[in-house]
Amino acid sequence: PLSVSPPVSSAQTLRSQWDGVYTADQATRGEALYEYNCAACHNWDLSGNEIGPALTGPAFAARWDGRAIGELFAYSQALMPQNSPGGLRPEQTADILAFLFQRGAAPSGGKELPIQGEALSQTLYLAQNP
Repeated sequence: PLSVSPPVSSAQTLRSQWDGVYTADQATRGEALYEYNCAACHNWDLSGNEIGPALTGPAFAARWDGRAIGELFAYSQALMPQNSPGGLRPEQTADILAFLFQRGAAPSGGKELPIQGEALSQTLYLAQNP
């Protein structure tokens, strides 16, 4: 007889920033990088201004909710900072994202946010903690 396994939901393998996908040390490094590279356009409190959009709150959530963190990483890596697109090393971009997640109240964990690979494509940004 033919044995059929039940379908595996892709949601079972997906994670989000709410699952502790960065470390506290990484977010600390990211804060310093954010202040130097990002705050002039996105404000010190991530609220955005006439130059750059908010990196927290409803507008940010509307743009990124349900999308892979890998997309956010790739966008940031290629286009930021505005005065030097692509000027940050991948590790610096990951550190800044860790800071954004920390400011968004997502908990830190035991492993740093990676700079490539499946972990980024299978980790979602979710506006609300599930």
